Amino acid sequence: MRNSESVSLVPAEKVPQIPYTLRQIECFLAVAESGSIAKAALALNASDSAVSDAITVLEKALGAELFRRQRSRGATLTSDGLTILPIARRIVTDGAELSASVGRELSAVVGPVRIGVLGTLASVILPRLILVLRESYPGIHLEYRTGDLESMISAADSGEIDLIVTFDIGVPPEYRRVGIAVTEAVLAVSEDHALAGRSRVALSEVADEPMVLLDIVASRTHTLELMSSQGITPRIHYRTPDYELCRALVGRGLGYTLLMRRKVSPETWDGKRLVYLPLDPAPRPVEVLIAWPHRPIPPRVSAVVTCLKTLRGEIVTSME
Repeated sequence: MRNSESVSLVPAEKVPQIPYTLRQIECFLAVAESGSIAKAALALNASDSAVSDAITVLEKALGAELFRRQRSRGATLTSDGLTILPIARRIVTDGAELSASVGRELSAVVGPVRIGVLGTLASVILPRLILVLRESYPGIHLEYRTGDLESMISAADSGEIDLIVTFDIGVPPEYRRVGIAVTEAVLAVSEDHALAGRSRVALSEVADEPMVLLDIVASRTHTLELMSSQGITPRIHYRTPDYELCRALVGRGLGYTLLMRRKVSPETWDGKRLVYLPLDPAPRPVEVLIAWPHRPIPPRVSAVVTCLKTLRGEIVTSME
């Protein structure tokens, strides 16, 4: 009988045991987002007891209380619950990407996509995008925030958001970008302003008048650069980051302002009317962009970019 060859067995590296399941994490997130076990159960198509048990098992596995549960007030996240919330979201997102990376069906494109939209563009972009995603990619959950460009770039760089929709002003040069519309600055004055009946105006004609500055990064930068290029130093009397307050101040005759051209009601919220006048000479066109840090984006984020591209025609029309 022949001696068998001896085989040296190298012990495999020990794989750490994970004391929870993806379903338990999904239940945790559903309760955290809805504030109620009953609402979470409805969203997950599960029973109240199944969701409650999943949370209890997860809490025991982690050795921490994640919710304060009260019948009258629902379920409120504890400090430990708040601590693991962003981690839990990443776990579920990674799980969705795992499926999407090998899936071939439309339903494989699932998971949250976090988008930041410049405040002055939000009403033009977000309602349309939500409807298109609901029809084309029902597995994508869109989470959005609005604000100024600085805060959104910081959030994108840290991975808190996936995409930014903004003007092509102040976007870091290393960011990837896709254009979806073009607009330009126009002069806004009250309907009883001396220039309100003109078809075009030069900035020099309002150089000595008080100005209301829309004080957000993109608007402020573009406005001041445009006026500086024509040798004008504006007499800024009022500053505000609030688009409607800016329009209201102008409507009351407290100054003029520069805004990006878009289809918007000439009426202000307090009942006054504005007139929007093209500039002569025409300012440089300003592009509306989808932008993101220069790194690969997963299928679910790419799907949102695709949907925004399909909306180009509607967005362009709304900006004219």
